[in-house]
Amino acid sequence: MDASCMAQTGFESVTGYLGWDHDRLDEVLRSVSAAVTKGRFEEAAASFERFESGLLRHLRLEEELIFPVFEARSGMASGPTDVMRDEHRHVRQALDVMRRGLQGSDAGAYEDGLRFFDSVLPDHNAKEEHILYPTLDRLLRPAERAALVSRLQRESAR
Repeated sequence: MDASCMAQTGFESVTGYLGWDHDRLDEVLRSVSAAVTKGRFEEAAASFERFESGLLRHLRLEEELIFPVFEARSGMASGPTDVMRDEHRHVRQALDVMRRGLQGSDAGAYEDGLRFFDSVLPDHNAKEEHILYPTLDRLLRPAERAALVSRLQRESAR
């Protein structure tokens, strides 16, 4: 991901930035699935590499930055973030199934992984976008929120 592209977007909240990243990743995954449908496994694998790399980066940002700040500020050291970490494990498992399907040019195996992925991610993203991120935005002072969003963008550029 190009850092200059992110800097131009002017995100002011965790909700805005990470919600945008969800949408961006969804678009890349659609391109993977479209290529699989057309039997273009090499193209699908290249797009999947971008998708997987981006999604794993996103999960890392949540686990290393967002969840700890949320836990510290909300006082909830377990509960919602424990559930989300568990869902992240399921997402990683689904990615593995999808990757193996693509490596074997096996549309059925890829689609099995995609179904598993789709059984977890939409509800997971909704919880983040409608509960976790907005709550964190409210718990942080404006300067803290701006610093966290800036750090997310810097970390994304790595």
